[in-house]
Amino acid sequence: MSHELIYLTERIGAQEIEHHLVLSLSAKERTKLRGQRSTIDGIDVILNLPRGGGRLIPGEVLKSKNSLIYVIVEAAKEDLIGIRSENRLKLLKAAYHLGNRHVQIEMHEKELYLLDDVVMKEMLERLGFKIEVFKRSFSPEIGAYE
Repeated sequence: MSHELIYLTERIGAQEIEHHLVLSLSAKERTKLRGQRSTIDGIDVILNLPRGGGRLIPGEVLKSKNSLIYVIVEAAKEDLIGIRSENRLKLLKAAYHLGNRHVQIEMHEKELYLLDDVVMKEMLERLGFKIEVFKRSFSPEIGAYE
């Protein structure tokens, strides 16, 4: 079935929209504001959003100037590894070593998550962590220069 591409050019924040498409994006894809993507229904859209607006946020609504089509951004489920510790210093050391390798991490009070990577798994195991594997959305910390 052929259809016209939908050009998404506006960000209208998080709103509840009754009729919408869903655009499921990985954490990395949410940083790119331009390019062709497909909704979960297989409808092609072109992101052509203004630069400088920062990464896309799950729940954010996008639309085109000339249509009434709304698209809601969703965080895609990704393969992650996680570590936990009640010892904050131990967790801080893990975050330090991951950051030293420029690995994106999602931080919580007693746990860290990162994209599944065999080299990082081995490093974290050498630091004494038990690795857990997850498939869930990933929201890494925003970099200092973003």
